[in-house]
Amino acid sequence: MICDKAPQTVPSRWMGLDIGSKRIGVAISDLLKMTARPLLTLQRESPEKDVQRLLELAQQQNVILIVVGRPLKMSGARSEILDLVERFADELAERSALRFDWVDERLSTKEAEALMSEHGVKVAERRGKRDQYAAALILTWYLEERAGGI
Repeated sequence: MICDKAPQTVPSRWMGLDIGSKRIGVAISDLLKMTARPLLTLQRESPEKDVQRLLELAQQQNVILIVVGRPLKMSGARSEILDLVERFADELAERSALRFDWVDERLSTKEAEALMSEHGVKVAERRGKRDQYAAALILTWYLEERAGGI
């Protein structure tokens, strides 16, 4: 008997990152890559440890693409932290076979505050969740830009 079933593919997700000097906000897409949700906030330790933790998380979540927020000034000029973010993203890319892309993250923190308020996140909890909500917005914007594309 001949079996002509196509090989099963593992459902995959996309991950969004809001990289800062003290914390990294992480968000994850649904399996259909239509929505994003805040996942967690990592406290920065060292670039090596941070990269390792993110790669482990990406593997656990079956991530195939990481979307990194590009911090620019409102004028569109490079921000002070952009060099740090680019170096970290480069190191992450060098140590993985994942695809990477960038999204302009201007106003993500301000919109994250509004989103947390809408979701009823208590004011006392917002500082700890701000980065993961910003990462969810970064990933949401990426998903919206590519709706129907990939």
